[in-house]
Amino acid sequence: MQITQTSNNQAFGRAFTTKEKQDYKKLISDARKELNIEDTSAIVFDFNVPSEKGFNPGIGTSFSDAMLEFTDFLKDMVGINSIQLGPQGKINYENTSPYSGTNFALGEHLIDFKKLTTPEYINMLKEKDLKEALKNYPGDEKLKEYRTDYTYTLGADNKIGIYEKVLKKAFTGYLYPISIFDIEGMKFNYEFECFVKDNSDWLEPEILFQALTEEYGTDDINCWEDEDKYLYSKERTEKIKNSYQRKKYEIQRKKRIKKIKNEYKQMFEFESFKLFIANKQQQHAKKDLNAKDIKIYGDGLFGFSRSEVWANIDCFNLDLFYGGPDDNCSETNNIQTWGLNAIDYNKIGKLGENEDISSLGAAGKLLYKKYKKFFERYDGLRIDAAWQFVTPFVYKEEDGNYEYVKQRDFGNNILDIIKKAAKDAQGEKYSDDNIHLELVGYSSKRGKELTKNIYPHLFTTAYSLKSDETPAKYSKQGFKPDKFYAGVANHDDDTIISMSKDEDKRINEIIELADDYQINFPQAIYNSENYIKSKSKRKQEEYYRIMKFAEIFTAPKQFFTLTDMFGMNKRINISGKKSSNNWTIRIPSDYESFYYSQLSKGLGLNVPKSLQYALYMKHAGNKDLMDKLSEAAEILRENGPYTEKEANEEEIRGKLKHKFSYDA
Repeated sequence: MQITQTSNNQAFGRAFTTKEKQDYKKLISDARKELNIEDTSAIVFDFNVPSEKGFNPGIGTSFSDAMLEFTDFLKDMVGINSIQLGPQGKINYENTSPYSGTNFALGEHLIDFKKLTTPEYINMLKEKDLKEALKNYPGDEKLKEYRTDYTYTLGADNKIGIYEKVLKKAFTGYLYPISIFDIEGMKFNYEFECFVKDNSDWLEPEILFQALTEEYGTDDINCWEDEDKYLYSKERTEKIKNSYQRKKYEIQRKKRIKKIKNEYKQMFEFESFKLFIANKQQQHAKKDLNAKDIKIYGDGLFGFSRSEVWANIDCFNLDLFYGGPDDNCSETNNIQTWGLNAIDYNKIGKLGENEDISSLGAAGKLLYKKYKKFFERYDGLRIDAAWQFVTPFVYKEEDGNYEYVKQRDFGNNILDIIKKAAKDAQGEKYSDDNIHLELVGYSSKRGKELTKNIYPHLFTTAYSLKSDETPAKYSKQGFKPDKFYAGVANHDDDTIISMSKDEDKRINEIIELADDYQINFPQAIYNSENYIKSKSKRKQEEYYRIMKFAEIFTAPKQFFTLTDMFGMNKRINISGKKSSNNWTIRIPSDYESFYYSQLSKGLGLNVPKSLQYALYMKHAGNKDLMDKLSEAAEILRENGPYTEKEANEEEIRGKLKHKFSYDA
């Protein structure tokens, strides 16, 4: 079947008017039904999220109203059903990777300042004070729209950033209005007290760690006195044979905790406040996004932060660290040194009869606790580097020498604990489809065999030539169509723009696609009318990108990064490499005009064109639908106007030569 090319030469490309967008959404919906698409997920890291104009603190947050508006845009243009959020734990200026953060404590850098000016947050922050704090940005305001500024947000010493400044102002505003006459304030205060009480098991040690870090001048617990290093060690207490001495030691331990809390009382109050606000906003954001029929998947770290290792020190082998094999890391014996303490696998244990968790070891109970909290926050889970739970890769380091330390195969044991935690947290809402496994990289084969067609797997076609990661090949391997998600790339991969510039990759993957789907791509694309008119490298790269996007839409479930959707060439992260450019890319506040202008250049995700080619790849026969998709794609491909508002104005002035319509 020859795919239809648009022959209309009018320059009617632009953003859709309000009326046309409604027809466009119906068209996209029908195409998705024709392709049997079940779930399209946007990968969203908080720092990616655009800020509201005039309220840009140098970083984005999914807790904001700006995120809700941005989600509407993603839903309208792409038809997303879900969002895969990046990790949302606490980070610091020295390591801004969200994958180095905390599991239990949410990051204060995610708090939306604007919400603190509303009655819901007892107007603890005045909008004029917020505007005053955000004015006089010391850097390039335009660059701040596209790049996260961690120096500005967190401060070079994690204390002097804009977040610390504004949140201290909000905390002061929270404290002083509280009185017996302030009913709303009293309710808010009660909610705060309940949060502190209900989460004391992880909240207290999290702040204690921060206090001791300040006292010792380092967060390296090996530099602390043993009394503080093992403050939360039950094993250390149990090793004391004499009951009197054991009781005496326990009293001293509690006194030490009380002493630190008294000495750092202000820190405890302020840090508890920030953690409470972050938790409250996260829950409200999830509720608001769910109301838009958007399911929220969180990114579950397989590791733990330094504070969490210290608070659960008995559960870890402090001499071993998680990592991965990498031939590009010759300086560390071909090991990616992630620096995350490895859990003590000998202390995990197994679920007992009827999934009884009491038979778990200390490490197993910690994992259960971690993932139960996780499923209380999110609808579903993405397990980063899930193979580490099946076939762990850990290393030890001594005097600058790195050595891999072999661990045994853990099968489904840890995944069963995670599943139990999810079921206990979600009850009847639980489904195996709520647990997504990233099973790429080292020793992923074993994990795939154990979990195939049980939990959905995530893979990227960026590795199609090396690892056969394509929808067609996964189907041939016996995967059920709804048990894997296909994406062109994830946060650790090259952008699709960068991939398209690799001529060998481009040519070889075209051949592979033609073979996988038994279609004549040279006839469909390279001999097309548009290509014949412009046999340029730019046009070849554009059609390659269209095909790669189309490929993932042949699967029932797919995901995409925001950088690829918006046609940006800057990587989110270079795995295993420290760089000031990692974890910084942002979508600007004028994302609507930015998106349409990128499409006019042949960049970004042109959804109707990708769906059109996906139908062609699946040998669909609905010619009228494909023609309409082609027409919509050409509108998005040409030059402005670049916003819905501007398009409406052009229509009123009678300057739209072509009006798009679609009758379902």
